[in-house]
Amino acid sequence: MARPRDPDVDQAIAAATSRLLSERGFAGMSMEAIAATAGVGKPAIYRRFRDKAELVTAVVAGQLPELDPPDLGDTRAELLAAVAQAFPADGPAYVGLIGGLIAEHQRHPELIEAFRRSILLPRRAIAQALIERGQGRGDVRTDLDAEAALDLLAGPFLARVFAGLDTGPQWREAAFETWWNIVEERHDP
Repeated sequence: MARPRDPDVDQAIAAATSRLLSERGFAGMSMEAIAATAGVGKPAIYRRFRDKAELVTAVVAGQLPELDPPDLGDTRAELLAAVAQAFPADGPAYVGLIGGLIAEHQRHPELIEAFRRSILLPRRAIAQALIERGQGRGDVRTDLDAEAALDLLAGPFLARVFAGLDTGPQWREAAFETWWNIVEERHDP
């Protein structure tokens, strides 16, 4: 019977990976450097992760809040909760990290593929399902493609981070209200 994994080792590996990714980028960091920085042997890393792309993807995923909005029977409330969960509190740090991953896509396509497969596409699918559920309830316009509606929600966050503008709670609430006014199904009185 295998020993349970040591959570302190898990944390040390994640912290070392995050630090080296920030300092050196994906291509500039190695499993040897991660092990040395974490104070563990390489086998400890390989027992947990198949390769560097899987490790980095897991570390990035661990920095994001879980996206699991409950069915409240209220589309607006569910989508507002999803926005609160989906947009990282530190937008510039998150976009910087993602930018680093995208910058590596030519030399290391396995990294961006792992990120898309494990993080981005599943999170988008959850948000898109919420929009589609709202369409099914008659709360969200059915003449809008659910994926396009999702892009209208996420795009302004990324644009503001790139522009160096505030993406704090007040902006998020105002941006959501603007988006909701666009996608909400209007019912004639």
